[in-house]
Amino acid sequence: MSGFFEFKNVSHQFGNQTILFKESGRLAPGEILAIKGPSGSGKSTLLRILARLIQPREGTVFYHGINWGSISPQEWRTKIHYVPQKPVIFDGNSEDNLRVPFQIKSSLNIDFPYDLAINYLEQLQLSQSVLSQEARTLSGGEASRLCLVRALLIDPEVLLLDEPTAYLDGDNRKAALRLLNNWVAKKPHRGIILVSHQEDDIDEFDKVSILPIKKGEEI
Repeated sequence: MSGFFEFKNVSHQFGNQTILFKESGRLAPGEILAIKGPSGSGKSTLLRILARLIQPREGTVFYHGINWGSISPQEWRTKIHYVPQKPVIFDGNSEDNLRVPFQIKSSLNIDFPYDLAINYLEQLQLSQSVLSQEARTLSGGEASRLCLVRALLIDPEVLLLDEPTAYLDGDNRKAALRLLNNWVAKKPHRGIILVSHQEDDIDEFDKVSILPIKKGEEI
C-alpha cells in the first residue's frame, strides 16, 4: 500500500466489546480530512489510535507507504502530532509552554523559532505580551490557541486535531481555521485529520474531504 497517510479497519476494545471502525481513511498531502459521526462513534478514540497513544485491537496504518510498526513511537510523534480538545498547559508562562517540545531530549534538536511563534500568535489574535503571562491564568480560548501554536512550531507533517475550535468563538475561531488552512498549504507533505462538531468549520478550508463513521458495532 502506498500513499501519504492511510489507515484501514482499525478496531479498539471497549470493555468486553470490540468496536470496529469499518471505514478506511486516506489523507492526501495538502488535504484536511474531517471525521464526522454521531456522539460515541469513536471519533476521538480513532485520533488517539492514529497518534499511537492507545493500542488498536487490529488494523493497519501506513505513513508514506511504510507500515507504522516499522516506525518507532518517538519518531512517529515527531511527524504525527496530536492536539486534544482540552488544552494541555504546564507550569510557567506561555513562552515556557511553547518551548516545552524543544527541551525534550528526544525532540527535533533545533532552536526555538521565536519569530515564527510571534507570527502564529498574531495570526491567532494573541499579542506578544501573552508570552510573559502565567499560562495557567489564560482563558480556555487563549490556552487552546497557545496549544495550537505549540503544535505548529513542532512542524509535523500530520496534525491530529480533536475539536480545535471548541473553546473559540467568532473571529478567534475563523482566525484559527484560516491559520490551519494556510499552514497545510504552505509546504508539501502536510495534512490535517480533525474531529469537529462545528458543521461549518470545514467551510473555511480550501481542500477538504469527509470521512463519515457510524457508531461502532459489537463484533
